[in-house]
Amino acid sequence: MPGFILTFLLAITLQLQPALVEDKPCDRIEKIDSIVHSFHSEGKFNGVILLAQNDKILYEGAFGKANFEWDVPHTLDSKFRIASITKTYTAALTLLFIEQGKLGFSDVITDHLSDYPADTGSRITIENLLTQTSGIPDYISLPGFLETKSQIEHDTHEFPGYFKNLELNFDPGSDWDYGNSEYYLLGLIIEKITGLTYEEAINKYILEPSGLEHTGFFKADGVIEKFSGGYVRTESGITIAPIIHPSVCYSAGMMYSTAPDMHKFLKALYRNNSILSKDFTEKMTTQRIADYGYGVYTGYQVINGVRHPAFLHMGEIPGYNSQVSYFPDNDFTLIIMDNTRQCPSRLYFAILDFLPGFSSQEVDELAGS
Repeated sequence: MPGFILTFLLAITLQLQPALVEDKPCDRIEKIDSIVHSFHSEGKFNGVILLAQNDKILYEGAFGKANFEWDVPHTLDSKFRIASITKTYTAALTLLFIEQGKLGFSDVITDHLSDYPADTGSRITIENLLTQTSGIPDYISLPGFLETKSQIEHDTHEFPGYFKNLELNFDPGSDWDYGNSEYYLLGLIIEKITGLTYEEAINKYILEPSGLEHTGFFKADGVIEKFSGGYVRTESGITIAPIIHPSVCYSAGMMYSTAPDMHKFLKALYRNNSILSKDFTEKMTTQRIADYGYGVYTGYQVINGVRHPAFLHMGEIPGYNSQVSYFPDNDFTLIIMDNTRQCPSRLYFAILDFLPGFSSQEVDELAGS
C-alpha cells in the first residue's frame, strides 16, 4: 500500500544460493550478484530477485527464508503478496473493457454504481479513477483506519461507505494524489459490467489467457502453496507482520504472485501486446500526471547519463515489499520481492547502473542459449 510511493518518486522523477544462469557470467552479472549478496547479508533483502532481457533470464536468486518459524528457505517460485501492483492488473482489465466498448474513459461512477452519491459520482470519470485524479480521499489514510478497520473482513460492496460521502480533496482532474479508493471502485465497476466477481474477471480475462498459474488472490484463511509469510524487522529481531484483510485491499491490492509469473505478465502486457492491443498498451504507459499512466508509473530513468524509458510499480503492505520494472528500449525486466518489508528501491538503485548495454551475444551467452 502507499507509504513507499513518495520515497520512490523523490529518487526517480541465504539459504539458497542465487542461480547464475551461465558458468562464466560477465562482470556486470558478477557485480549484481555481489550487490544482492551484500544486501542480504546486511539484513536489507530477504526474498527473490529476477533479471531478464527478452525471454532470457540473466540472473535470478532466492535469498533467506519464506517461513522463519519453521526455517523454510525461499525458492524461485515463492509466492508474495504484491499489494498495489494489483492496480496494474485492474487497470489492464479496465482498459480491455474500454477497448471492447463495454466502458468509456468519460463514463462517470454513477453510470455503473447507482448507489454512489451523485454530487461527486456524476463528476468523476473512469479516466479520473485510472489516473488517480478523482480527489477521493484514500481510505487507508483515514484517521484510525489502519488501527481499527484494516484487519477485519468487510463486504466489498458496502466498503465504499468509508469514503464515498467524504468531501473531495480537489476537483476531479485538477490534481493527482496516489491512493486506493479509486482502484477499489474500478473493481466494483468491473463486477457490475461482467456479472463476475473481481477475482473471476481477472482470472478469465488476464490470468488464464496469459498462463499465469502461480498468481492469485490472497485469502486470510486460505492455504497457498509455497507462500512466503510476511515479517517485519525490528531492533529485537524478526516479528510476524499484521495481516491486512484482503477485503480491505480488493482490486487495489489483494493479489499475490511469483517472480517468474510477474515476468510472464510484464511480457504479455508490455511487449507481446497479448492482453491489450498495441494502441491501448501505449495509452496505458503514456505519462499523464505525476509520472503516472493508467495503473503504472511511467517515465524515464537516467542510467549512466542516458535516459531510459521505464514502466514500473511498487507494492507495499505489512510484511511485504515488491517492485517490478520494465525498460522497453532494451527489453529489460527487473523484479524484486521481499517478505521482511525491506525497501526494494534501495536494491533497485544499487544495481541499476549494471542493467543497460548488454549486447545480444552477451545475452545469449548469459542465458546459456
